[in-house]
Amino acid sequence: MEEQIDTPTRIEHPGECLSLLEGLCQPGGAALLFAAQPGQPHPVVLMELDPEEGLVIDISATPELAGRIERNDPFHLCGQVDGAMLRTPSLNVLGRCEAAGRVQFLCAYPQWLDLLHRRSSYRAELHSDMLVVVELHLHGGEQVLRGRLVNLSLGGCLVELPAREAVRLEGPQVLDRLVLGFPGGQRLEVPARVCHMHGELDWQSMRFGCQFLGISGDQERRLWLYVREIEREKARASHNGNRALQPSALFIQRAPLTQALPAGGNPLPGSSIGRRLGRVAAYLDTQLIKLRHGAAVDSRQLSRHSDLLLELLATDRDSLLFAVLHQPGEPLLVQHGIALAVRMADMAQARNLPRQATKAIVAAALVHDLGKALLPVELRLARHLDAGQRLAFGSHVGLLRERLDSCKWLAGPVLDAVVGAINERLDGSGYPQAAPAERLGELARMATVIDVVDAMSRPRADRPPQPIDAIYRHLLASTGQFDPQWSQRYIRHFGLIPVGSLVRFGSGQLAWVRRLDREGQVGQVQLTASPALDPRGSGPLLSDAELSGLGPIESIVLPELA
Repeated sequence: MEEQIDTPTRIEHPGECLSLLEGLCQPGGAALLFAAQPGQPHPVVLMELDPEEGLVIDISATPELAGRIERNDPFHLCGQVDGAMLRTPSLNVLGRCEAAGRVQFLCAYPQWLDLLHRRSSYRAELHSDMLVVVELHLHGGEQVLRGRLVNLSLGGCLVELPAREAVRLEGPQVLDRLVLGFPGGQRLEVPARVCHMHGELDWQSMRFGCQFLGISGDQERRLWLYVREIEREKARASHNGNRALQPSALFIQRAPLTQALPAGGNPLPGSSIGRRLGRVAAYLDTQLIKLRHGAAVDSRQLSRHSDLLLELLATDRDSLLFAVLHQPGEPLLVQHGIALAVRMADMAQARNLPRQATKAIVAAALVHDLGKALLPVELRLARHLDAGQRLAFGSHVGLLRERLDSCKWLAGPVLDAVVGAINERLDGSGYPQAAPAERLGELARMATVIDVVDAMSRPRADRPPQPIDAIYRHLLASTGQFDPQWSQRYIRHFGLIPVGSLVRFGSGQLAWVRRLDREGQVGQVQLTASPALDPRGSGPLLSDAELSGLGPIESIVLPELA
């Protein structure tokens, strides 16, 4: 698009004119131009402005202009306001002002202003309370990411996405379409592509620059209208509505657009555990994105979120064990890392490991699989791997270790066990080293058991999720691959029917297991009418003697995936 100043926009509304003129009152904001010399600006100061009294212009820095002004040589004021060129019409001089040591003139207040933007590059910035929803339709139309508009120009826009949405972007890519949705109901679809990552906000949100591709003349006209209306709304809001400027039709809300934005956190009802766990997930989402863009693992943030996870475990163990099984919308790498970290910490604490050692285990578990995000997409999504592909797949361990160099506080033996050896097997059939049993220590053996339990409970490209009883049978039958002592310890520690399981009672009632008693038996459940977790539809909690009315537990049910 050619870089040129477009036809000026005529501003006639008194409130908007006053807001714009106030921008010329800043030091160095105004210049005086004579009609006979339009290319020679003279610096002046706009001292006062009042729609009833007029404008007071101070030319003390250029007193030689006084004669020309008194001879009524036509002139106007101009200056930059919010990235645009503002110009008044020719001003009528009402008289010279009396000001000791100053040269000032009173001019009639202008009835209109001209505003000139460099249209192709001008970006209108939105205030935080100006919610415009942006939909990014990924190639193929199967996924739609929703975020908020940060700024808008004719050439593109900046979009803020929650981390859990942003993590689904693989990098720069062409979109099927980008859709702008304003509170007033106006929508515009344009072809676009994601160009670059702009940065993260407190590890909870990410910003991405998007470029519009081949927009039509009508789309360009509408985009320019939106840019102007955003600026108009900002001018109105900057004075708290005290000016007589009416709200822009774009921002008169007709529908609760906030519902269109994805809700953050975990759907655990009645507890802050889920929301705080969502902060850990958002950190991992953002870390995944930054890894794809060449960054290392952030040592400080990994330490901070490992502490947070340990704090949650100490606050409400059962609620946390329940929450890690239900993190809809999060990438499987993130869900798996969090679940592994929580269970490893729980077992480590049960064996009285020091807190710093447990924290290192948590940290290593959180990120242990993130190297998979650095593999080619076709390798990550492949249903079956040949020998060469299996070797290439195993490289994710080394890719992640390279990005952990800055985490000096992480003990090397912990990294070796949890990141390096978690995919090894006692019979040497694992990866990346095909390490035999004698090279696998106790921590690695514990990690492999916990890892496979959670991995088998989640869907994979080549198989559906497995029920916990089938997973336990697999562990106990695979003594050549998994340490039988750690398999039995895991089952005793978390129970035959662990917290988070969905069970069906003899009465036909479905319920979520929320707590086990000291003997490892189901001690509390939450009734549900659906095999999909829905906090709004969750039933009452029943404990101890209240459970007897439901009859015996008939089966463990695989939950429906959200």
